Amino acid sequence: MTVQRTERPARPKRPGVWAWLAQTTIGNVFRLAGWSLAAICVSVLIEWVGMIKFWEPDHSRKILELEITYLGAYNRNFITGLYPQDVATTFMGWADKAVSILHLREISNWFAADVSSFMMIIAYGLDAMINTIFIFAVRSAICVSAMSGFVLVGLVSFIDGLVERDIRKACGGIESAMLYHRAKRILIPILFLSFGGYLTAPISIHPTLVFLPVMAVFAIAVFVTARSFKKFL
Repeated sequence: MTVQRTERPARPKRPGVWAWLAQTTIGNVFRLAGWSLAAICVSVLIEWVGMIKFWEPDHSRKILELEITYLGAYNRNFITGLYPQDVATTFMGWADKAVSILHLREISNWFAADVSSFMMIIAYGLDAMINTIFIFAVRSAICVSAMSGFVLVGLVSFIDGLVERDIRKACGGIESAMLYHRAKRILIPILFLSFGGYLTAPISIHPTLVFLPVMAVFAIAVFVTARSFKKFL
């Protein structure tokens, strides 16, 4: 009777330092660029459908004007030291260069010169695309400023949660792994849904009404995650 030996599967090789560094820097940059392009495409499609079904052709221009007015209400970010209006100006400069490279304004003017209704519809659609790109640039600047708020509330909640964890550990409190994993699991989706939803929203919403409730939920999730972490490492 022969005994067959089962070979253990080879462990996957861990990436080296340079591979990890490239993935962390260059990989994240390309990933962020991909997500940004996807968000712009979704916003443009929503705007086009809305122009056909719900609102007027100049809807995107009005939204852009409202988004720009929101920037003047914010002072300098005390963490980054930057004004959201200055960041938005830089992002809008990049957006203007992209529009110029793609010749979107020239193409829109060429279609608008035709008197036929079909050509005018295409021109309105291209104008909406241009405005949507600038709306994304303005909202991205607000998101950059809002990130510091998430970092601040996350840090405070994390420290407060660790204090509660030490109290629970010293007093022999009950450890709940389910609560820890549930709270930990919703941290990343909260960030993605808040930023993604804000960047692609077809209506103008004040950033405070968007991010302040989300920051509160994020802070609670971080606090529960830190508090319910296992007692012994």
